Amino acid sequence: MRIWPLTKIAAVCALAFATSILTSTTPAPQAAPKNKLLAPGKLKLAGRYVRCGRTPTLMSHTFWDYGGAKKGMIILNPSKLEGLSQSVRLYVYAHECGHQVYGPRETRADCYAVERGKREGWLTNAGMDEICTFLEPHPGDWVHPPGPKRCQLMRKCFDKAKPRRAQN
Repeated sequence: MRIWPLTKIAAVCALAFATSILTSTTPAPQAAPKNKLLAPGKLKLAGRYVRCGRTPTLMSHTFWDYGGAKKGMIILNPSKLEGLSQSVRLYVYAHECGHQVYGPRETRADCYAVERGKREGWLTNAGMDEICTFLEPHPGDWVHPPGPKRCQLMRKCFDKAKPRRAQN
């Protein structure tokens, strides 16, 4: 009887294991698609279906920000939105919808978002606090005012907005 050195036994076992993996009939797991285009009205966000006219929404796990807008399309990153409160997620969507309605003006898109939220009944004073907490650390840039200033402007819009009408 011949005794093999331990290194040869390990090499044979490794080769057998690798061969079994390579010849296996089990398909390799597929990664989830990075992007998905949703038709208008098909996006369910924070437990409710949302719509921005005829604008589709691109769900992209690789988009660099929480949301974005280009003419005729809203872009959302579901990975970034995942840990946010319902009010903040809906605000992000409504803000990007505001760009579809009013163009690139950030403060107008912010105002549109909070007016819409109050009118539709998903944005309350507590939700405004959540949005302001979310925006507060942002220093601002060439198009966005600093977070505290954005919050101040949005609260004015929120206070002026008409609340949801009671259902008869």
